Amino acid sequence: MMENNMFNGRLSPKVLVNGLLVLLIVAILLGRKFACLPGMNMDQGDIGQWAEREITVVGELVNAPAMRIDDAGKRHIKYVIASNQVLVGGKWTDTHGKIILYANDTSFDNHKGLLGEGEYGEEKYGRSGDQIKFSGKLMKLHDYQNPGRIDMIMVNFAQGIHGQMSAGKYSIELTGQEKNIMSRVAEKIRHLYKSQMEAVMPREDSAAIFAMLFGGYGGIKPELLEAFTITGLIHILSVSGSHITLMAGTANVIGRLLGLRGDLTSLLATVIIVVYSLLAGFTTPVIRSAIMGILTVMALSLGREKDARHILSVTALGLLLIWPLSLFDISFQLSFGATAGLLYISPLIGRYLRKYLPHYVADSLGVTLGAQLVVLPFIAWYFNVISISSLLANLVVAPVVELIIVISLLAGVLVGFLPMLGQFIFIVSSMLLGLAYEMTRIIARLPGSQVYLPTLCVTFWGMYYVLLLIFIMPEDKRAYFRNKLSNLWCIVKNERKGRKIIGGGVALLLAVAVISYAIRPNEMQVHFIDVGQGDAALIVTPNGHAFMIDTGGTRQGAYDIGARVDVPYLLHYGVRKLDFIMLTHAHDDHAKGVSGILGKISVGAVMIGHEGQGAYLKTFGGLNPAVKTEPMVVLKEGTEMNLDGVRIQVLYAPEENKTGGSTGNEFSNLIRVSYGKHSFLFTGDLSSEHESILCSRGTPLESTVLKVGHHGSNTSSSQEFLRAVKPKWSVISVGYGNSFGHPKKEILQRLESCTDSKVLRTDENGAVVFYSDGEKLRVDAQIVYDK
Repeated sequence: MMENNMFNGRLSPKVLVNGLLVLLIVAILLGRKFACLPGMNMDQGDIGQWAEREITVVGELVNAPAMRIDDAGKRHIKYVIASNQVLVGGKWTDTHGKIILYANDTSFDNHKGLLGEGEYGEEKYGRSGDQIKFSGKLMKLHDYQNPGRIDMIMVNFAQGIHGQMSAGKYSIELTGQEKNIMSRVAEKIRHLYKSQMEAVMPREDSAAIFAMLFGGYGGIKPELLEAFTITGLIHILSVSGSHITLMAGTANVIGRLLGLRGDLTSLLATVIIVVYSLLAGFTTPVIRSAIMGILTVMALSLGREKDARHILSVTALGLLLIWPLSLFDISFQLSFGATAGLLYISPLIGRYLRKYLPHYVADSLGVTLGAQLVVLPFIAWYFNVISISSLLANLVVAPVVELIIVISLLAGVLVGFLPMLGQFIFIVSSMLLGLAYEMTRIIARLPGSQVYLPTLCVTFWGMYYVLLLIFIMPEDKRAYFRNKLSNLWCIVKNERKGRKIIGGGVALLLAVAVISYAIRPNEMQVHFIDVGQGDAALIVTPNGHAFMIDTGGTRQGAYDIGARVDVPYLLHYGVRKLDFIMLTHAHDDHAKGVSGILGKISVGAVMIGHEGQGAYLKTFGGLNPAVKTEPMVVLKEGTEMNLDGVRIQVLYAPEENKTGGSTGNEFSNLIRVSYGKHSFLFTGDLSSEHESILCSRGTPLESTVLKVGHHGSNTSSSQEFLRAVKPKWSVISVGYGNSFGHPKKEILQRLESCTDSKVLRTDENGAVVFYSDGEKLRVDAQIVYDK
């Protein structure tokens, strides 16, 4: 007993492992900060070293492609490819490393590019292990670089993916290879599940159940996704630790029914988890969850509950040693945190609640609360909301969803030799999905189903975890620390000098906190949000009012910038209400994000240009009902508003196309926002012809910060205009590797020659934030680490 006591001067193995785990996490975090992480620096011959160059690559498909069919019936395909050879400058070179390839129907040479239809139709677009040859410009991994956002670059690096490419027209050749037999078998089984489900249930139901079984969101109706997100059940649609836990629980039930010993039940659970992980694709997150699940199951089934906690630390330490970048993968963070909550906190909560509630309810609530309490800081950082309704959803809906998963997997097994029974079970699964969907919708509509969580500092969450540690600490350990603190207090209490020091220190800290809050300057904030190839700015007044100028967006709505970029950004900075949204013009890359914002963030009004409401409604799209009910106000030239001392001027709002252009940019409003000595000029896509009109009128344009027109296109930012504005800072809102070549070199040279401004770009600096108290101006940029 003495050898295992951490308080007798010796370190137990458990304490040593946990200590090493903490040290490794700290080392990785420091490595991320100083850009020296293992796996980040690509070795010689890695495919990533040819980024920004036109190349031809020969490689193998890591797995079956992911596909999405848009409203126009066009197929969008995503490949993950292990590269083998690369053609650069007329010379073939051996290479290695993975890249992502984006393609569509026109990317294939119909004579050589597509394989035959195959037994399962979609196989003509490639299978795991098939050889692929393609050409294009290799780009570095890139994502929207905004605070609080999931770092998808690190997630991809953790999986060994070091670049991305968009296939050119007729540039892909596929060659069938009989490799990766196990992966091929798994793909065929998944295709069998999908085809059998589509034969007996609606396509949307089959897509949702297929996602529950094997992960993915393709083909699922948005209403179901929204309801699952609000109620905290969205994790069901991606294979994670919860699926592995369900497989282990199913094995445990089978073991009990068959009367198996603990070791045989453990073996059965291991086999089921391995087979299921293979069917789910054996991706890195699935492998991590499977390893963690197998080791934990072995400990629990052999009656070594205490060792399960130790195994969790050992597993996490081993995984981070093998895949150190996993620490930055949200799936690892949430899986590890939730598992720790299940092992350490859930039993304590469950035992307490059993005093007042039925055992099933108490245990279910204990599981949900235990898991959520540990991952709460991560949820606050990434999502800023916690689902209160998830408690009810986990009690009522989760069992139904788990039943759907289990019986659907069983139906896929039965359909091979008892097709009628298998199809009947699939029909039952579809009916149960309808029940789960309706219950989820009802729960999602309950008042207070989601609670906002502010983004708080690391110190606060450190204190939070200390309190959790005290909560789970065994009573003898708590008694030990209480005695130590009691002894320390007795010493201080008997020492007059000690009491004065502690009292003075506490008083000084309180005084510093009060004075800091009192003298804090009232600042206006201007955020240039990284929305890729588009414009979006957030202005927050000194007293906390907020509005936006443009929202960003993608063409044809391929990615919902409003819901997936703007809203998380607003919540991260505590903005839950917008007084209004001002739009420079109706183009997608400036206005389409409005639809994703409405309904999630309260908006007082949407202010538009003179293209007509129909043009804006077309841009917004008709999927969000709030679009049609939100008041729209047409901006008038000369309009001025004052919000908390912030002056908003509409300097230009053309009511007709005066220059004969036909792009829509000719209707761009020109808006200036001022506070004290500093002003910000928002140009939208204002063209040089309209800039000339403004200069000839003598319109006062001088501003501290210029949002460079049209993303740095040479159709804007004339010399005359730049000399009139005289900016000290110039911000270019532009997407990395965009097909337009923005910003143009001549515009960068013109900014240098015609102004004394410093240039910031969202493709290089990420989100750019200016702070001003009316006198001073400071800037903060979300610097992108050059990978």
